[in-house]
Amino acid sequence: MPSSRWSAPGVILGALTTLNALNYLDRYVAAATLPLILADLAISDAQGGLLQSLFIVAYSLACAPAGWLGDVGSRLRLVASGVFVWSLATVASGLAPTYGWLLLARAVIGVGEASYAVVTPSLLSDCYPAERRARVLGVFYAAIPIGAALGYIVGGVVGEAYGWRAAFFIAGAPGAVLAFLLLRLTEPTRGAQDVARGAAVPLGFRPSLRALASRRSYVVNTAAQVIYTFTMGGLATWMPTYFVRERGLPLGSASATFGLLLVVAGFAGTLLGGRIATAVARRQPGADFIVSGWSLAASIVFTLVAVLAPQPAVFWPAMFVTLLLIFVNVGPLNAAMANVLPAELRARGFAVTTLLMHLLGDAASPWLIGVASDQIGLRVPVLVTGCLLAAAGVVLLVGRGTLEADLVATRATASPQTEGVR
Repeated sequence: MPSSRWSAPGVILGALTTLNALNYLDRYVAAATLPLILADLAISDAQGGLLQSLFIVAYSLACAPAGWLGDVGSRLRLVASGVFVWSLATVASGLAPTYGWLLLARAVIGVGEASYAVVTPSLLSDCYPAERRARVLGVFYAAIPIGAALGYIVGGVVGEAYGWRAAFFIAGAPGAVLAFLLLRLTEPTRGAQDVARGAAVPLGFRPSLRALASRRSYVVNTAAQVIYTFTMGGLATWMPTYFVRERGLPLGSASATFGLLLVVAGFAGTLLGGRIATAVARRQPGADFIVSGWSLAASIVFTLVAVLAPQPAVFWPAMFVTLLLIFVNVGPLNAAMANVLPAELRARGFAVTTLLMHLLGDAASPWLIGVASDQIGLRVPVLVTGCLLAAAGVVLLVGRGTLEADLVATRATASPQTEGVR
């Protein structure tokens, strides 16, 4: 393949999207095998939830340095290193002889995934212009439900047949090999697709935070994603266990069914979200917040049915619609963030948001649900957590005007030359 092909936006998008699927496969194979891990290591629900919470804490703390490195150095080398580290740590999870070693392996996975996740939106934003980013990021983030579904399916089916350790081996091996593919790609020029050319943003820590906070839609976006991630992290960790305990389903069946619903609803929702937001933006400048806000607010109806209905013919379709609505917001919210941040601040902006939404969000929810479950069972904690999605939607709808104002300000900084070309 000629070297020019390795710099093509489609090739970069395809490679990063494929590895993003592996990212989430490795992340959620632990959730699918959690009932087996609890029994094999003889640990409580609180300790089981801590496996995911500690992973998220390590992930969150690694986001800030990864973001700063992504703004000053080679992003492709950084993400390749992250893929290799998390893949090896996933394999090591299957080798862990004790609960403590498994905790450590999960923490290392978090560090590796952070080095990938906070930098890739910046890379893709330099491959495509602003008006195409919602759709492109929708494609990239469509790998989330695919990877998560594979994690549930691999964990449930392989774990039930061969044990939870085998599931970790299968999940981790591909990424360790494919990490080297990223080193063949040609990194795009930073800011190549941006029409706005404002004043340079300093690299200092405090000036960077002030520059981020000055964009009010960035703050609103981050706040909504904190609430959203708290809910998603908790539910993603405990739903397979919930269906096994509360609905009496076999682990393989529960994980496989949930995984299949997740991949179809998540893939469709992520792609639809980007397309719908692009269409609505022709009439409403705050479309990214409008589409995301209403989809999250509407999900509460179906979440209640999915958790409370006893019949599979009712709760599985309701779960499908909930997942569909949840994933509609992924592309628009990330595009909204990319479009209001200058290129030289973008990786840091995604890093700070990722740190906050995980440290304040799903770092706590898996453990808190586990603690509550030890006392009162899983049903009430799962139900309360699911209802918080509507709160995230309200935050976005109330803050819609901040996005409109920031987009106007961003366009106002465009240089005359680039405006003419546009």
